[in-house]
Amino acid sequence: MFNAETLEKLRQIWGAKPAISIELEVLGQRITGEEIKLLLEILERGSMSKIASERGVSYRTVWLRIEEMENKLGFRLLERQRGGIGGGRDILTLPAQALIERYRVLSELAWRNIEKAGLEPGLRIYGSDCPGVELLVQLLEEKGKIVEYLRAGSQLGLELLREGYADVTGIHIVDSQTGKYNTHVLRKHDKRDLVLIRGYSRDIGFIVERGNPKNILHPEDLLRRDVVLANRNKESGTYLLLQYILREMSRKYRIPTQALKRRIRGFDTGYYSHKEAALAVLNGKADVTIGPRWIAKELRLEFVPLVREKFDFVARRELLEKDILKELISVLTSPSFGEKASQMGIHVSPETGTIVYREELVETRRPGQRETEKNRRQ
Repeated sequence: MFNAETLEKLRQIWGAKPAISIELEVLGQRITGEEIKLLLEILERGSMSKIASERGVSYRTVWLRIEEMENKLGFRLLERQRGGIGGGRDILTLPAQALIERYRVLSELAWRNIEKAGLEPGLRIYGSDCPGVELLVQLLEEKGKIVEYLRAGSQLGLELLREGYADVTGIHIVDSQTGKYNTHVLRKHDKRDLVLIRGYSRDIGFIVERGNPKNILHPEDLLRRDVVLANRNKESGTYLLLQYILREMSRKYRIPTQALKRRIRGFDTGYYSHKEAALAVLNGKADVTIGPRWIAKELRLEFVPLVREKFDFVARRELLEKDILKELISVLTSPSFGEKASQMGIHVSPETGTIVYREELVETRRPGQRETEKNRRQ
């Protein structure tokens, strides 16, 4: 699912320590706030050329700064692609994104109380990219909690949960056989004693240029030779959704799924976040990506709805009685979260915050309540 080298780099970043000057120390090397700022600009803008222009420096100056950081750390921070389908692009590697998030969290800890701050967050949420999770983090930190959120994708998030690096994983994984979301994860990993916390639903669809100039309306349009896709990384739930869509098309048209993949221009591109993929559309490097409504709204792109999917959270069962997880569920079910989430096109329901212990049954109690309350079918 992911290579050992990436995991090793993540381990090294998780070992980072805060310095008094609010710098990170990774493998004995100092990463300054200015260097983190440059990485963040690349993440947000999607182009080193744009950053160079805005800073009034040459592209080479920016490129050499990134190269210097990579040489210092000993691993790549940027994937540079020149030409090919969709044109060139500059995207941060997952270790680079982890570096940014580690800096943000440790800076927060340091500024609150540099001498007393702990070196670990109160809660680690690794998984899918969603502003609903960002809102949860914000509301928890307003309550004095420190939460680390790494947008690693649903599948990689689950792997990091099983490895003990994450406390909670946000997922939206469609079952290729039934089309249902997330509960089948418990079937596959029941021996790990995982539980699923019901989250919310969100609208997913095609994100295209304003006016949808290529009239991309249906999954079949991805097969057209004049259409270039900005696809998500293989560890993401959105990638799995596309896989499911292609399997359905395969059954309908009796064409092998692999043949359909080969017909999609840009299928093998792999963006780590919805925003990165949508920026490829905005910058003219792709015609379409599959993502949530709020990203299209944020970047003023067009949105063509495909599905309303369920976004849930997975945790180890023994963590349910921990105060920080109870606090997360309390915030998730609060009126404040529901009201603010609805403005993003995220929809809570009466099931939000309930616990699923097995795929077949949903237990409607919340942590701290009696376990004698009856179960009901999902």
